[in-house]
Amino acid sequence: MGEIRDICITELEDDAPVDVVEILVQPGEHVEVDQPLATLETDKALVEFPSPHAGVVSKIHVQPGDRMVQGDALLALELAGPAPDSKPDTPDEAPPPVSREPVPDPEPAQHPEPGSTPPGSGTQAYASPAMYRYARELGVSLEHVQGSGRGLRVLKEDIEQHVRTRLQAPHAQAATSPAPLPDFSRYGDTEEEPLTRIQRLTAENLLSAWQSIPHVTHFERADVTALEDYRSQLAEEAGSRGLRLTPPIFVIKALAGALAEFPHFNASFDAAGERIVLKKYFHIGIAVDTPHGLLVPVLRDVDKKTLAEVAAEVADLGQRARERALKPDEMGGASMTVTSLGHIGGQAFTPIINPPEVAILGLSRMIVRSGQNFLPLSLSYDHRVINGAEAARFCLHLKAILEDIWKLILG
Repeated sequence: MGEIRDICITELEDDAPVDVVEILVQPGEHVEVDQPLATLETDKALVEFPSPHAGVVSKIHVQPGDRMVQGDALLALELAGPAPDSKPDTPDEAPPPVSREPVPDPEPAQHPEPGSTPPGSGTQAYASPAMYRYARELGVSLEHVQGSGRGLRVLKEDIEQHVRTRLQAPHAQAATSPAPLPDFSRYGDTEEEPLTRIQRLTAENLLSAWQSIPHVTHFERADVTALEDYRSQLAEEAGSRGLRLTPPIFVIKALAGALAEFPHFNASFDAAGERIVLKKYFHIGIAVDTPHGLLVPVLRDVDKKTLAEVAAEVADLGQRARERALKPDEMGGASMTVTSLGHIGGQAFTPIINPPEVAILGLSRMIVRSGQNFLPLSLSYDHRVINGAEAARFCLHLKAILEDIWKLILG
């Protein structure tokens, strides 16, 4: 009998918890190196976790619906032959077992104090018995405390920081504990539709962004008549290559040029460090409406790509977003995001900034008037980093690029 080794979840982005969607192997099944063992759902995509070793599945430690964090054991594997000379898959300190109870998103896998009822509304926190006692002494419900320890375990300093935050923001608890809805079935037929994981996380992130960032929106219109004529000339050739040169493709390319001239738009605000981080790259996020919720894949190094390359990558990222086939590293690091409602309608809107970015550009339906084409632009920006005059100058510069086709082509 070969060595039996626990196979643990590793290389998760930002050590964020993941949900187990599907177990792809069974006890007694032989697996090869890199064979997928399970499908996991991060806050951005579905990913398959591969086996680091060949062997026979001895025992499966989790089931679909469980939540896991970095270092949690997925299954036990009887290795084929002698174990390789490498670092063990498990840390020196065995990770806490994964909870078998369903856990409300976005809380980590949770463990109650033995023999006691956890505080709050029944949700159990990932903490030691000592931390439960300490929290009770301070009157804190651990389900509201974000852990910072290994596996997102709640530490003493996490509880103390939670208390300090509550004292500094007395109304914060009301925002995190919304009032329950009335029973609408009293008035007629109703139907409940559960939120997907992506929808839940999007709602939380948007609410946090709206509450923590002082949003201002600047509206502008660009006369893109010449751009539309040029786009029409390229349509047949682009179509023969399987490309669609939609107006957002030109805007994405123009936006990279505008960010180069206005570096404060290609930045992030660090409130804790009291600084602004200026980025030297030009990565553009593209908001994609999918059946599962809103996703924002990122197009890298737009300044170095041709219009055709931008069009091809936007189509590829959009399709894979709808198929939930994006990789985690394709979702972060944007300089700024573009969101377009032009294919649906509307004259203008107020897009919500996607932190840690400091601005987002919204595109509405093209306005055609007296033979001219006008593209409405809606720029929301973080007023802590960008003032109104700078936002107006940024929009005018972007407008000038879109209105001068040669600046766009040669830039």
